[in-house]
Amino acid sequence: MVTTDDELFFVEISHIDFLIIERVKSLRIANKMTQLQLTQKMKLADGFVSKVETYTERAKYSIRHINLIANALNCKIQDVLPLEQPKYDMVRLTLKRTNKINKDGSISQKKTTEVITIEPKEENIG
Repeated sequence: MVTTDDELFFVEISHIDFLIIERVKSLRIANKMTQLQLTQKMKLADGFVSKVETYTERAKYSIRHINLIANALNCKIQDVLPLEQPKYDMVRLTLKRTNKINKDGSISQKKTTEVITIEPKEENIG
């Protein structure tokens, strides 16, 4: 039986950054586009979208990127923005990173990152 080494990470991120990343990821998947394809359509360095979506990297989308994303996905800028208003300034994410499984059942060196919990950062409460 194949086993993977799960790793838990905790990351602090602005709530608006988190919501934008999730919105762009949702639109990217709905358009059947890979992270690499979106990065290339935005004319950025390969791996940029992947770094943003893993949350453990410092890379984030900027205001400039919003327009590039909208153009790459053939939508309006407002479609790229999150549907909900952020409730907090900063949030703490609990992430689980797991090795992907190859088609042959072997463990890949590539990892997938899953958001387990989203909590307001301590100073946001009260």
